[in-house]
Order: sequence, then structure tokens, then C-alpha cells
Amino acid sequence: MDPHAGKNEGTIVNPGRNEGKDTSVGDEGDDANDLRFDEEERLIREQAQRPETD
Repeated sequence: MDPHAGKNEGTIVNPGRNEGKDTSVGDEGDDANDLRFDEEERLIREQAQRPETD
């Protein structure tokens, strides 16, 4: 008999899924990533509002 029969084998468990953004003390790399992603989002929004010229 299979000892794993009936178990949820392969189920992904993420106990911290609903905790939101990691607010622990970060390092300079984390701060740089936040700045870079904020800038990318701003540029994407800006480009999305431009009329197409093609």
C-alpha cells in the first residue's frame, strides 16, 4: 500500500502569503530595487498615455 495515498502531495504551501509587502529591515539592494521598479512603473504609465504616432 502507498504510504502517501490520500495526502496532498505537491500542494504549494505559502504560510506568509497574506502578509503583504516584506517590511523587514532591508539593505541598499532592496532600496535600489524599490526605486528602479517605481521608476519603471512611472515610465510605463507615461508611455501608455502617449498617443501612438505609427
